[in-house]
Amino acid sequence: GLFEETDLDKRDGVYVPDDAIKPILTDLFDRFNFTVMESTPFDVEVAVDPEMLGKVFEELATGRHESGSYYTPRPVVAFMCREALKGYLAGQSTGLSDEAIALFVDEWDTSNVSLAAARQLADALEEVTVVDPACGSGAYLLGMMQELIELQAALYSDQLRADPRSLYDLKLQIIQQNLYGADIDPFATNIAMLRLWLSLAIEYEGDHPEPLPNLDFKIVCGDSLLGPDPDPVNLGDLFKNKAHEVAEKLSAFKEDHMGATGPQKDNLKEEIENMQNELRRVLAAMPAPAGSVDWRVEFAEIFDLRGGFDIVVANPPYVRQEQIGPDKAALTKLYASAATARSDLYVYFYARALQMLRPGGLHVFVCSNSWLDVGYGAKLQEYLLNNSHVRAIYESAVERQFSTAQINTIISIIEKSIGDGSRRTRFVSLREEFEKALANAKNRREFTVSNAALREAGMGAPNARGRRKYVGDKWGGKYLRAPDIYRTILQKGRGKLVRLGDIATVKRGITTGANAFFCLDEKAIDDWGIEDAFLQPVMISPRESRSIAIDVDQLPMKLFMCHEEREDLDGTAALDYIVWGESERFNLRRSVSSRRLWYDLGPREIVPMAMNYVIDSTARIFFVTPGSHFTDVFHTVSHLPTSPLQFCAALNSTLFQFMVNLTGRANLGGGALKVQLYEFEGLMITAPKYLPDFDTGIFETTDWDVLTPSPARRLIDDAVFGMLGLTQGERDAVYEGVTELVENRRRRARSVR
Repeated sequence: GLFEETDLDKRDGVYVPDDAIKPILTDLFDRFNFTVMESTPFDVEVAVDPEMLGKVFEELATGRHESGSYYTPRPVVAFMCREALKGYLAGQSTGLSDEAIALFVDEWDTSNVSLAAARQLADALEEVTVVDPACGSGAYLLGMMQELIELQAALYSDQLRADPRSLYDLKLQIIQQNLYGADIDPFATNIAMLRLWLSLAIEYEGDHPEPLPNLDFKIVCGDSLLGPDPDPVNLGDLFKNKAHEVAEKLSAFKEDHMGATGPQKDNLKEEIENMQNELRRVLAAMPAPAGSVDWRVEFAEIFDLRGGFDIVVANPPYVRQEQIGPDKAALTKLYASAATARSDLYVYFYARALQMLRPGGLHVFVCSNSWLDVGYGAKLQEYLLNNSHVRAIYESAVERQFSTAQINTIISIIEKSIGDGSRRTRFVSLREEFEKALANAKNRREFTVSNAALREAGMGAPNARGRRKYVGDKWGGKYLRAPDIYRTILQKGRGKLVRLGDIATVKRGITTGANAFFCLDEKAIDDWGIEDAFLQPVMISPRESRSIAIDVDQLPMKLFMCHEEREDLDGTAALDYIVWGESERFNLRRSVSSRRLWYDLGPREIVPMAMNYVIDSTARIFFVTPGSHFTDVFHTVSHLPTSPLQFCAALNSTLFQFMVNLTGRANLGGGALKVQLYEFEGLMITAPKYLPDFDTGIFETTDWDVLTPSPARRLIDDAVFGMLGLTQGERDAVYEGVTELVENRRRRARSVR
C-alpha cells in the first residue's frame, strides 16, 4: 500500500524531473545519518530514526494547537504501556501475584514465573488487543509493539525454552493481532502506518522481502468520538445477531487482506466493505455521522468476539471547550453522563475509552490535569466512580511532560468495572524528573483513598428533601499536591475552619466590557471635567498597591457610573463623554451593547475586600477603606459577619495561602495559579471570629511575599496557628508546604523535555 498510486499521483500534467529530486538526496539528506530502527527507551541512536517523523508531525500538523496534537515523549509511552499490560495480565488466569507480574513487565524478570504460568502469559500476550483512538503518528502503537516483543522474548528464552519466532514474524503477528488505531488526521495515520512498515521491514532477512502488510482496516481515519456508543451492552439484538454472523468472517478476511496483493487484495477489500455495509444497514436507526469512526462496524469482530478492546492507551487531544467547534453540541449530548458544555475535548475521550473496553479492560491516558480540580471535572469524576475503578493517577510535581503544550499533565490508569467502594485509588506525586521518580520510591509520594471516601468527599449538602448529589472534589489539590501537614490541619481545625462562601458574599468583580471607557485616570477626568456624581473609586489591577490596606484616595482610577437617561444628562460633561464613547464605537461591543443603556453598569455595591484571581507566588487580599469597586480581575468579599480587620487577617495568613495553592488551578503551564470564583468561595479559612481585631497599621506594610514571611504576616500566623493548636513543628511544616507548592509549580513551568 505504501507504493500504490493515489489520486494525487493520477493527476494529469504533473511531472517531476529527476533533477528536482537529486539535490534533496545529495545536498540535504546526505548531511544526516539515517536509520529505520527505532531505539528502545534506554538506547541513544546518533541518527535520524522514524520517531523523528512523529516529532515532525507535531511541528507540521496544520493547526496543531487547535487540534491539540502533541508528541508523547518515549519514556512516558513506555511507562503507560507497561502499566496497561500489568493491569491486563493481572486479570488473566496466570496464578501470579501482582508483584511477580510487575517484575516480569518492568524488568523482564521471570524468576517467579513457572512453566505453566509462562504459557498462560504467552497466550495472553498473543491475544491482547490494544487500541489508540487518537493515535497521531503512532507513538503508542510502536511503544506497545516494543513492550510485547521484549516480554515474549523473555518468556521464550527464560522459561519456555523454545526458539522464538524471528523478530520479523513476531512483529508481523503483533501488527496483525494486537494493534489498532484511529485518528482524525489522515497525515497522522499515514505516518503511523509508515512507522509500522519501517519497523517491520528492518527485520526482514533475505533477498526477496514479503509485501508490506495492508493496514487499511487496522488504522482508520475518522473522528473517534462522534460515532454511537460501541459497547455491546447497548446494542440491539438484531445488530448483535448480524454482527455475530459476520464477525468471524470479517476477522478472517481482514487477516487475509493484510498480506494480499493485486486483484486478490482488491477483491478482499470489496468483500470486507460489503459486510460492513450490511452492518450499517442493520444500524440504520442509529447511524454514525459522516466522517466519524463507527467502532461497531469498523471493528465489529473485536466487539462481538471479545466484548471490546483489552487496552485503550492514548494521549488525547488538548482542545479547550471553546475551541471544539460545530460538533460541540453533539458531543455534549452524546456524552451527557460524563461531560458538560464546559468540558474540554479530552473528557469525551475518557468516556469513549470506557465504552470501547471489555469489562475489566484498562485505559491509560496522559492528559491535562484540570479535570481533577475544575468544576466540569465533577461530572467526569462521578462518571468514573460509577463505571470504573480509578486504579492510579500520577502527576509530576516538578515538570511538564509536553514542553510545547501550555498545560500540566497527569497519567491516569482506569479499569472498566462497576464501582466498588472498597477498592482504592493510588494518587502518586512524582517529586523528581519522570525517570528518576519512577526508579526510586524516595522520589515520589503516594496517598491511597477508597472509592467510597472519594465519593463521600465530593457529595454536596442535602437539599430541601434531604437528598445529596455529587458536586466534585479537589482530587489534585488534596491527594496529589497537598503536603502531609494538610491532613493535620483538617483534623485540628474541625469546628474552627469554615468555607469562605458560608460566612461572606463572594462575587466576581465588575465586567465593564470596555475598561478603556469606564475606567478613567486623573488626567482624563480633568480633561473631560466629568462631574463627581458620575465617578466612583475602582481598583483595576493588583499592581496599583504593594500593601494590603488601601485608602480609596490612593487608587489612581475612577469608575464611570451613570444610571441616568440621556435626556436627563443635558448640559453635563458626562453626556459629552458618552457621545465621545459612541464615536469610538464602545457602544457596539458585544458585552456592552446588550445593556438597555450601554453606558450604565447598573447598581453596584461598594465592597471592602478583594483578591486577584491569577496568582504568581502570593495571593493578596486587599482591604479598602471605606470600600471600593473592583474590576473582573478580582473576586470580591462583602457582607462580613465580623470586623473587616479580622477577615483581612484570616485571608492574608500563610494558612490561607496554603489553601489557595491547594485549591487553585495549577494547569496553566506558565507557573501561574488561577482561582475561579466557585473555588474561591469554597476555600477553607480560619473562622475570623476567633482572631484578634488587628490594628490597621499591620496591613500597611508592603512585604507580603509568601516565600519570605514578614514580621507582620508571622504575627497574623501566630494567632491562626495558636487558635488551631499547631505545634512548632507543625507550624514550620505549613511554611515548608506553601514553599513546596509554589516552587514546584514554578519549576514545572520551567521544565523542558
